[in-house]
Amino acid sequence: MKQNLRTTALAIVLGGTALWAAPAVQAATQPATIAQFSAEQPTHTLNVRYKSWRDPAFGDMGWTHFSDWGSFQGTAGQTATLTLVSSNPDLHPGVTVWARCKADTAPDTYVTDHFYAQNAQQFELGAVDESTGQTVGNIVMQIKNYGYDLDGVAKASKVVGLHGVKDGVPGRLVRTFPIGRTCNYLFVVGGIAPGAGASDSTARYPVDVTLSLQ
Repeated sequence: MKQNLRTTALAIVLGGTALWAAPAVQAATQPATIAQFSAEQPTHTLNVRYKSWRDPAFGDMGWTHFSDWGSFQGTAGQTATLTLVSSNPDLHPGVTVWARCKADTAPDTYVTDHFYAQNAQQFELGAVDESTGQTVGNIVMQIKNYGYDLDGVAKASKVVGLHGVKDGVPGRLVRTFPIGRTCNYLFVVGGIAPGAGASDSTARYPVDVTLSLQ
C-alpha cells in the first residue's frame, strides 16, 4: 500500500453545508478506466469490489481503484437518472456523482487520491501526477448526488447520511437528479455492506449501469 493511502482526508465546511474533502498529501491518480455514457451508449457494465464504495476498515472511505467509474456530458435543465443493477443481489451498489465544470482545470481522467469521501466535494489545487510529478491543474469536483442500495442490508449496517434507498429489489439502486450546469459529470460506483453471497474480498462484481437524460 502506498504511503499516501495512510493519510486522512480533511473536511472543511463551506457555506454551512457543503463539505470539501482535500487529501492531506497531494497524490492525483487516474482510475484504470472511465466508461463514457451517452445517448448512443447509455449502458455499461462496471466491475467493483464488495466494499469499494465504503470500507469500514479504511475509515469508511471509498477505494478509487477498487471502485469503477463513468462519466457523461450534462446540459443545464436536463434531468439525469442513473440505474444500477448488480448481478448479485448481495452486492449492494453505491454511487456518487460530481460535476467538473470551469474551475476544474485538470483532465477529467484524474481524481484527487486513492480514496474518496462518498458525500463530499473533492478538490486539489495544483494537482500533481503521482507517476510523473507533473502538475496537471486543479481538480474541483462538485458533488451532485449520492446514495446506496439499502434493500437486504442489515439494520446495523445502515449508514445515516449516505442516502440509503429501499425499492424492494436488493442489488438495485436508482438515483435521479437535475443537471444545473452544462459540463462533464463524473461518477463512481462501488459496493457497500455486502451480504453473505458477496463476501469475496478480491472478486470484482458486475453492476449494469444505465444513464437516462431527459
